[in-house]
Amino acid sequence: MSSTTMTTTFAFRRSIHRIATRPTFSAGIRWSSYVGDVRCPAGGGVGTRNAGERDRHGPHERLLVLGSGVAGCAAALTAARHGIPVTVLHAGSRRDDCNSYWAQGGIIYRNYRLRHEGIDGQTTTLVDTPRSLVDDIRVASGYLPPLARAEDLEEGRYTPDDVLLRERNAKPGFRCPTTGITWNEDAAWKLAVEGPSRIRQLLLGRRDGGEGEERGCVVPFDRTAEEDALSLCLEASHAAPRIIHRADCTGKAITTHITRAAAAHPLIEFVGDSVVADLLYDESSSSSSSSSSPLVIGARVLDKTTRRLSDRYAVHGLVLASGGLAGIYRHSTNPAGFNALGSSVGLALRLERSLVGGASPSRIASDLEYVQFHPTALCLPDEPRFLLTEALRGEGA
Repeated sequence: MSSTTMTTTFAFRRSIHRIATRPTFSAGIRWSSYVGDVRCPAGGGVGTRNAGERDRHGPHERLLVLGSGVAGCAAALTAARHGIPVTVLHAGSRRDDCNSYWAQGGIIYRNYRLRHEGIDGQTTTLVDTPRSLVDDIRVASGYLPPLARAEDLEEGRYTPDDVLLRERNAKPGFRCPTTGITWNEDAAWKLAVEGPSRIRQLLLGRRDGGEGEERGCVVPFDRTAEEDALSLCLEASHAAPRIIHRADCTGKAITTHITRAAAAHPLIEFVGDSVVADLLYDESSSSSSSSSSPLVIGARVLDKTTRRLSDRYAVHGLVLASGGLAGIYRHSTNPAGFNALGSSVGLALRLERSLVGGASPSRIASDLEYVQFHPTALCLPDEPRFLLTEALRGEGA
């Protein structure tokens, strides 16, 4: 552990001890903070069989993850692999009651089978490269100028030396003079260069070159009958078939397997019916550290079953992974009553307002206009909106 990491960890511990030993105050529920009040079906719930392993650590020696979807479980599994205890809070009664569950079409991977034949008729080159995916994203974004990086990159890690915009305080992106679109080429390169290996680490098994058995889970994606290889489909705006899928319920398949893997890990616990009302931070920490920002050291949590608030502290930090926003829109393809109400964004914006007092903008939450939403739904009079998968457009619909 580096000296910087040790200093930060000790600062967390001092802050948590100071706040946790203050007299408990009595506070009513602030209903404006009560996000995700839904009546969820029974089942799933809190895993308790891992308590013995976690009890070897102190009560605050953990990473706190808000959200039990693919992002939350991936963060939990990664932290646990490094020996860090994790508590995953989720608003529903079931672990799989999350936005990830309702994803349909598939997930971007890479097509290692599609090749160009060389002029000599003997050599071949891959069609689907990191650069081809980056260029597809550029075109779909509406950014008209060519890529800033002329050469392709190998799959692996997108290192600091690869970053195109390195100015510390610069807004990450290039602005298109014609459309006004801000294009973050570094983000696209990071996705294209690192994405396939992350999928192999978390979701694929040994027969596909993956590490899912040891580091994540093995999702039963569809396979071809002839070669028993991963089935890759074409979706809108992609120049090559690179989407792995499980029929048309890929989100359900991934969520089911990754939550099961996380729940089985001895260092991960799930706490359901838990709605985070506020993030906890220590204002005095900024005067005792080199950082000018107060430390976020935990969350104030409402137990939906008892209607009581409690404070949960975390030495190893906090991950906001409850990113579903569909429930705030008038037209949504999510089921009625679903709790995708932008919890993480709301918490971040409220924390931002507390820190700056509304005097100046902060970078805690920004660029919300780029939050992804599904653009295609079937609209029938007096009927719920029905999701039309991206794969339909990829097939030419």
